[in-house]
Amino acid sequence: MLPEEVFPYPSFREGQKELADAVYQACSKGQRFVAEAMSGFGKTSAVLAGSIAAAHDDGLDIVYVCRTKRQVLRVLEELGRIAQRQPIKATSLYTKYDYCLLRQEGFRVSPETFKWYCSFQTSNNLCSYFLNTSFNVEKLTRMVEEHTSKPGTISDLLAAGRELHVCPYELARLSLASSKVIVTTYHYLLDKASRSVLFRGDEPLDKVVAVIDEAHNIRDFLSGNSTVTMSFSEMEQCITDSRRLYLPRIASMVSEICDKAKTFCSMTDHWQVAKDAFASAISSGHTKDWLADLVFELSTNAGVAWYSVATSRNMPPSIIKFGAFMSTILASIDNEDVVLVKSEDSLSLADSNAPKKFMEATSGFKGLVLLSATIDPADLFLRSIGLDKTTTVLHTAKTSYRFKIKTVIDSGVTTRFSMRTHEMYARIATRIASIGASGCGGIGVFLPSYSVLDAIRKPLLDGIEDSADGAPPRTVVVEDSGLTSDESDRIMGLFKSTPKAVLLAVQGGRFSEGEDFPGDMMDVSVVVGLSLPPPSPTMFAEYQRMEARGFDKHEAYMTLSLLPALRKAFQCAGRHVRDPGKVGMVFFMDSRFAASNVVDLMPAWLKEDLAKGDFGAASILTIATDFFSSAKVR
Repeated sequence: MLPEEVFPYPSFREGQKELADAVYQACSKGQRFVAEAMSGFGKTSAVLAGSIAAAHDDGLDIVYVCRTKRQVLRVLEELGRIAQRQPIKATSLYTKYDYCLLRQEGFRVSPETFKWYCSFQTSNNLCSYFLNTSFNVEKLTRMVEEHTSKPGTISDLLAAGRELHVCPYELARLSLASSKVIVTTYHYLLDKASRSVLFRGDEPLDKVVAVIDEAHNIRDFLSGNSTVTMSFSEMEQCITDSRRLYLPRIASMVSEICDKAKTFCSMTDHWQVAKDAFASAISSGHTKDWLADLVFELSTNAGVAWYSVATSRNMPPSIIKFGAFMSTILASIDNEDVVLVKSEDSLSLADSNAPKKFMEATSGFKGLVLLSATIDPADLFLRSIGLDKTTTVLHTAKTSYRFKIKTVIDSGVTTRFSMRTHEMYARIATRIASIGASGCGGIGVFLPSYSVLDAIRKPLLDGIEDSADGAPPRTVVVEDSGLTSDESDRIMGLFKSTPKAVLLAVQGGRFSEGEDFPGDMMDVSVVVGLSLPPPSPTMFAEYQRMEARGFDKHEAYMTLSLLPALRKAFQCAGRHVRDPGKVGMVFFMDSRFAASNVVDLMPAWLKEDLAKGDFGAASILTIATDFFSSAKVR
């Protein structure tokens, strides 16, 4: 089968066929393949065409993983189009929390405690949806066949689960066995604890191709996913919660550990803590198994569970988190990659060897395909995740398209921590409001953090209202912290359905990658600030590990700080660039973007029409108005 027989559109865009053919060859030959293609290139459809064609010819399965659930939906849309051309069995897999019908029907349980609750409910025969999965085998089989042939979305599975009164998650797991393409999130491939859902430990992977989308996020995901932090205030909350649940012995033991941990940490100024010495200090005066017994009791305490269920109260997450944190310390005593670090108010366990974790997670596959719009410099990217450029095929998607995108770097503002003032936020808000007064379509504003978003929200709302000049003020929708999937869908639906709306979102958040804004849903991307990670003991540990592996200080800084921040910024900049004919603007509002080394790292399409300077609100209004007026004339 040829990739063009699978490709879901009437014709390839420039460069897509070359990418599809290269992916086909890489999958057939069992290579490690890294492809870089700009936002809007259409790399998802091209990679699916190439990998599915190779899978058909060589009897392979495909596991396609995305960073976010919204990106999973995008891949499913393309698979739905492919299924109209070629029969294909495909499904998606989310978390149990997303599928739970009990939760959607009002069973109150927090995301932090859901996994624990689900295990308790199913093991004690308290979930009728789970119990019913063993019945109606014929209907379940027919439903799985229908779901994998479309392929269906999570909404379809939820509806099917309600219809048969069975657990949608179990339906999703049944769908895995009959699917040739599985689309899911990073956790199921890169997280060891979740990986067993897809692959048994002894299962050969030489007939499986792994595709990792938005691969520039891999190192950050592995680092964040393997870092566990426990603050001293959370320990104290665990003591309080244990007493409220009438567990005085556990409360006493945790209180003792908390006091000894604070004392031990106060005895040294160094950020790193010796795990074995720490474990000995907090369990001093007790038997060897004292701490292990406490950890086991915290993770399996049926009395706490029954009390919580009977009173319709959430199992306190502090108790579960404390048990998990102490369990990780005990399990990693002899693992040099996992370091224990301290700050003024917390302790953190961090696995500082992301390349090792990545190579372990991806070893054994027939082929490995990584996709990104922002991996430059490629050599440093490959080294940061443990790949060797001599054994990896690099493909840069070529196109002669010239985009009608004007880029403006405003050096007159910044979100540097030392310069975050009300006055600075007001200046930024005034500049953004002036863009809105230019008559452009929708605007996406991407902030470096939720704290900056909250600080700029009011002055921006005031500025937009003041600049309306008789026209209806623009609708502003906000990506607040902690949104559920349903709330995210509602907010995104409001933005896309409201002409000339303004979206306030965070860089690296759910709306900044994998979300398409075709047409004039978004005419302007405004990237405010550089989302550099703040210094922390866990970052010190990663720097130390990278330098031990041969990275110099500049390479370590680039890998851990500057490049992740720039990639987030460039991803945000390309949200509205979905096709070659797009007319739009990108504003980078921070003086740090004007540095020559940063401009050098920008994708070429951002530099074709570039202006730098301290423009001010009036100049920005003129620039934006002139650009969109001339674009309409052309």
